[in-house]
Amino acid sequence: MLPRITSQQWREDLDYLANGLRHDHRHPFHTTSPEALDTAVRALHRRIPSLDNHEVVVELARLVALIGDGHTVLRLTEIPGFRRYPVSLYRFSDGLFVRAIGREHEAAAGARLLAIGETPAHDVYEAMRPLVSRDNEMGMSATAPLSLGIPEVLDACRLVADPEHAAFTVQLPTGEVTTLVLAPLPALSATLVDARDRADEPVPLWLRRPEENWHEHLPESRALYVAYNRVQDGADEPLSTLFDRIFTLIEREAVDRLILDIRLNHGGNNLLNRALIHHLIRCDRINRWGGLFAIIGRQTFSAAMNLAVDLERHTRVIFVGEPTGASPNHYGENGAIALPHSGLEISVSILWWQYSAPFDDRPWIAPDIPARLGSEHYVSNRDPAVEAALAYKPGPNAPLDYPDRLFAQLHLRDPRDGAAN
Repeated sequence: MLPRITSQQWREDLDYLANGLRHDHRHPFHTTSPEALDTAVRALHRRIPSLDNHEVVVELARLVALIGDGHTVLRLTEIPGFRRYPVSLYRFSDGLFVRAIGREHEAAAGARLLAIGETPAHDVYEAMRPLVSRDNEMGMSATAPLSLGIPEVLDACRLVADPEHAAFTVQLPTGEVTTLVLAPLPALSATLVDARDRADEPVPLWLRRPEENWHEHLPESRALYVAYNRVQDGADEPLSTLFDRIFTLIEREAVDRLILDIRLNHGGNNLLNRALIHHLIRCDRINRWGGLFAIIGRQTFSAAMNLAVDLERHTRVIFVGEPTGASPNHYGENGAIALPHSGLEISVSILWWQYSAPFDDRPWIAPDIPARLGSEHYVSNRDPAVEAALAYKPGPNAPLDYPDRLFAQLHLRDPRDGAAN
């Protein structure tokens, strides 16, 4: 729980945060202006005595998001004492849906969200926009649905009349429209019923061990699937050793298609990517058009984003999936501002990662083969990204080698290509 602190202490925390953003961030005014930040700080200073603790926290998140990058963030999902509704929402290619829900409402697993309280789904999603720290629109898609499951956030944004009994209106898979009344839990329960639980097909590869780095040989396709979910050494094995094993297997089993899945990888230690890149550069069996695929998505961020840039620059990779959640050049390398009274910790970007070309101002790396996840894919345990990688047949229009390929990405492609819905 947050400590009970006075309005004066909250004001001191606010001033401490504002000073930290100004002095610790590598370039705090790359998106906003000093005047806009000062105006926001003064307005919140005046309002603090009329706000409850949870409302102050949400307003601090709004202030931090004003800086305008994904590494400068107050994570509302990690606030002590903030509770959860027994529901998990996800923004699929066809809209906001109930990804999982408590057992008492299990018929609503896979339902389309229509409204929260009296506010339509589109508008509640947009209400999260000022609170979401992000590099691009894919970061919004990744984060906003999580905030919609937090009672304190919905209450602070005046989206529910009674946060203890929140009304979620949904359209069930049967077509019926119904309203679910949800009560908060201390934490999101692991016993939620997932929309995939009714599927006949096995759990797709990308969801089997989402917190681990692992691989599976697909001999019928002469392919190897590698789930690279964390740029971190394992407890029992360094990443370099894992990559040694993977490329030994590639040669031994005559694998001719590597599917590297980094769609859930939100970063870690950049230096640990080098062993993978070096292996790929040396491996002619894989480093060719049609031999190497990287699945990217809204959670491809930080050190994983830098890996995507390295792949684009140094290999003949074909990107599959949806755009990345970070930009090729971005602010990052988390510093921390710890507020003295509330104890809240705010991440702040202390470096500018000009990791791609200096003129590369893309908001993301877009897929060469778009394969967005729709709600029907999810509930039937289908993975359009892996399907697309396995179905690919090389043709005359393979991507160009770097640097011509990067030039084509920046100057020849429709800027709307691959953008979020």
